[in-house]
Amino acid sequence: MKARHVWIVFKKEVKDIIRDKRTVITNIVIPMILIPLINILVGGGVEKLQRDIEENITITLSETSRTDEIKNLVENEIFKDKPNIRLVDTDNPIDAVRDADVRLVLDFDSDYKQKLTEEKPFVIKLMYDKSSTKSEAAVSIVSQAINEYNMRLVAQRLTQRNIDLEILEPARVEPVNVAKEGQGGNMVLMMTLPMIIAILVVVGGIPAATDLVAGEKERNTFEPLLTTKPDRASILMGKYLTVTLFSFVSIVAIGMGFVIGYIINPNSITMGTGEQLTGASIPPLALVLSILITVILGMMFAGIQIALSAYARSFKEAQTYLSFLIFAAMIPAYATMFTQPADIKVYVFLIPILNTISAFKMVLGGVIDYTSLLVALVSSIIYLAITLAITASMFNKEKVLFRS
Repeated sequence: MKARHVWIVFKKEVKDIIRDKRTVITNIVIPMILIPLINILVGGGVEKLQRDIEENITITLSETSRTDEIKNLVENEIFKDKPNIRLVDTDNPIDAVRDADVRLVLDFDSDYKQKLTEEKPFVIKLMYDKSSTKSEAAVSIVSQAINEYNMRLVAQRLTQRNIDLEILEPARVEPVNVAKEGQGGNMVLMMTLPMIIAILVVVGGIPAATDLVAGEKERNTFEPLLTTKPDRASILMGKYLTVTLFSFVSIVAIGMGFVIGYIINPNSITMGTGEQLTGASIPPLALVLSILITVILGMMFAGIQIALSAYARSFKEAQTYLSFLIFAAMIPAYATMFTQPADIKVYVFLIPILNTISAFKMVLGGVIDYTSLLVALVSSIIYLAITLAITASMFNKEKVLFRS
């Protein structure tokens, strides 16, 4: 293998891919447009849904509870400090909930007034539609408002009896965060960003790998290429470096997409959850190790993609084989989405894909364990060496490259 020949093959393949507008649009342009668009649309949808849930909560009374006394109790006592909760009149309360005209129906005990006078508890049934997100969410909001009314009423009764209100609170709960500064923030980023990076690293080079070997077989240009001056090792390395390059081009495009979305709407990066990003200081060494682990993962899967493309007899067959890599990336990515950095075990850093996700979760969460990062780095290097050895072995076998 000669470096000059590798460079010639690499340069030729990169030029061919750049000339293919479909690849450029798919790997670079679309992510830069799609990511900010998705984040902004999802974020806007989440914010709108949150506002709709918390604001303008319409309620009505059941037919048996539709009296002036209960209306006065609801409007002037229970929900008097809740302008977002509004009582409306409807002809058929149950149908109104089902048709989403109101969120809830309140049904009071028929003898509620007597029980209230005797200071006995009475029941308020909250009738809602479980199939409606807004109706179901309104249950907790209205329940909270009723609980606040209960506390006001109890406080009033105790005051009338000259009883200190502190009797209602035997023990006070005071949460104290003892995590180190900068740890535990950026929850949304810890959930989404490592997952996106890992998936893109694994699948980013698939379009290039499919075309560089299986595509050339189908176009009948692969055999003539093997008869040129560069040996097979040089040809393999040139194609391998091209696939690796385009794997990381996808990540750069996605990163730029996040930046563009953040510039347009800062809330887009947290997808409208309202989470405040913390300014945790990321140790440079931890960041470098995480990036190295990611780079090696991309190099490893670039080798796998080249091997599968070399084994395939046609472009379509290569697409079939390589499509399974998407599941290989998505399953562990989604399985660890809600895992917190402090809960990640050391053995997880021995598993490809999971080690990259875990490394970035650590960096974003501010929980740094250099032993785990080194375990991930060393194990990734070993997997890379094994992958390249297998790929080189397949590339040198005629029965693999030209199987019928």
